[in-house]
Amino acid sequence: MTATTKDSVEALWKRYLKTRSEKYRNALVEQYAPLVHIQAARLSRKLPAQISYDEICSAGYDGLIEAVEGYNPKRKAKFETFCQQRIIGAVMDWLRSLDPQSRTVRTFEKRRMGVRELLDAELGRPPMHDEVAKRMGMSQDRYDQLARISQLGREVHFSAMDPRDSSGRSRASERSWDVGDTDQTDPSAKLARTMLTEFVTRGLSTEERLVLVLYYYEDLTMAEIGVVLDLSESRVSQIHKDVIARLRNRFKDRLDEELVA
Repeated sequence: MTATTKDSVEALWKRYLKTRSEKYRNALVEQYAPLVHIQAARLSRKLPAQISYDEICSAGYDGLIEAVEGYNPKRKAKFETFCQQRIIGAVMDWLRSLDPQSRTVRTFEKRRMGVRELLDAELGRPPMHDEVAKRMGMSQDRYDQLARISQLGREVHFSAMDPRDSSGRSRASERSWDVGDTDQTDPSAKLARTMLTEFVTRGLSTEERLVLVLYYYEDLTMAEIGVVLDLSESRVSQIHKDVIARLRNRFKDRLDEELVA
């Protein structure tokens, strides 16, 4: 972030904290949107293919908006750190809504996240598990037990899950947060993009899919994609080159047929 950009973001924060205007909130959400894309890319590598990158981004934006509205700059934690915890938490909440855990575990996870944020601000470092358990007033054994169950929930596979309910309707999550956008495109364009992406990238690995999505849809550079995927820029470039060559070979016959027709 350049000095000029940093100054403008700080000024934006001051205006938002003073007015709590939705206009300034949305501007901050747009400013920090890359954090959602980075976390979504990382999480999508760990989740089954049935959970799409766009769906993870959608859930992540809930966390970003909540983070902007709930951030207190007087605490020591940087917004980027505070925000990433909320983004991941929002995605985890969305995943649990697809495969619900017991109310006890969900309540535990929400309390634990809040306590960890408080201790992180107080201590100036990530808290230890025993410190979190003590602040929550729980025995270490009980804390460890619920933490293990919660972790199992994060690792659950959704391969057998149908994204429709018993009546055949879509179970799209009902979100309480919404960011207005006067330049919003037709929803059918997003659907077309999703269908095209799934068609073109069918048979590719998660890593290869992400390289294409981040490069062509999110406009990230090869270097930025390398940071997201923890790869060198040259490795990302090589993956991109190999995938494009394979796709050209795969669709060559179909293109020839259309040209002849």
